[in-house]
Amino acid sequence: MSILPEDLVEEILSRVPATSLKRLRYTCKQWNALFNDHQFIKKHVDKAPKESRVIMLANSRVYSMSVNLRGIQNNIDPSVELKGELGPLDDMLRIFHCNGLLLCIKDTMDCKGIAVVYNPCTGQTRSIKLTTVDEYSDKFALGYENNKSCFESYKILRFRLRTSGFDAEFEIYEFKLNSWRVLDDIPHDPTYFETKDRGVSLMGNTYWITFDGFLSQFDFTKERFQRFYLPFECNFHDIVELSTVREEKLAVLFQKRFGSTTMEVWLTNKIDPLNDLITLRMFFKVDLKDTYMHPYSMSFVLDEENRVALCCARDASYIFSKTYIIGEDKLRQVDFLGKSAIQTIPSEPLLLSYVPSLIQIEEPKET
Repeated sequence: MSILPEDLVEEILSRVPATSLKRLRYTCKQWNALFNDHQFIKKHVDKAPKESRVIMLANSRVYSMSVNLRGIQNNIDPSVELKGELGPLDDMLRIFHCNGLLLCIKDTMDCKGIAVVYNPCTGQTRSIKLTTVDEYSDKFALGYENNKSCFESYKILRFRLRTSGFDAEFEIYEFKLNSWRVLDDIPHDPTYFETKDRGVSLMGNTYWITFDGFLSQFDFTKERFQRFYLPFECNFHDIVELSTVREEKLAVLFQKRFGSTTMEVWLTNKIDPLNDLITLRMFFKVDLKDTYMHPYSMSFVLDEENRVALCCARDASYIFSKTYIIGEDKLRQVDFLGKSAIQTIPSEPLLLSYVPSLIQIEEPKET
């Protein structure tokens, strides 16, 4: 490829998946420099195929997984295999994904905690000290401003409900400034930020399900919360969980806790951040029949092409978790294979959809 013009080489490489470029970066100094160029990274994010991977937080560690559900439509047994640990991530309490970066909240003996930002594709890490971490009341989110310089505008949101339950404390960490600042102008309506613990990031913003059954969004550009209606009625007791599909769509899993054995998966039909518009459509539903899936804790990843989802559901005893593959007229329990057997998985594992990218973790600017 050395005989090709540089702009043509760049155009070709911008369409190669990130994991393939990872293997090529040290074969040529010119390519390695290109893979660190912000303009090329932006072009690559826009043009390269989105590779969807599955990772799991289990036993306070992050694991990579091999998941192959392609043959399930033809009654071929799926493959779900737990691989080794993913990078230098241990003693983790929470994990979030945004645009190829992982935000992990690490437990420490002094209860102050550390936020670790990690790109598994490039191996780059950055640690951010936290003053205190309350495992039960603190919520975190990773996002970025939706503008032309989005690769230089990553932020971490942290908020904590006060003991009164009617107010909260909000802080924003800006990567380029290497500092935290307090957000004082957040609306004081607690229904916006009284959310379930597990949020997901999409297109720079973060989404949660609120306790009163709405979709709550934190916009990292405007630095404010907004609520959207869901296409079904739900309450605090129902299963309502979020996931993302290739960093392009939002998926919602819904099951009534009482009075129904049907589980539904909804997919965003349109997301228009500029006009504050989100619409969802029914993707598929399945009758759970006599299978008991405990409604208190569940995580899932969606395979849109094969119209199935991989779910981890905690049982009533809080001791074991079961893994299911669900789809339209499909319900199958599966076991993990590989280095860690199913017996080593804790009572509440977290499945996460991850899309590798070349995004660089910005270091603070010198002052």
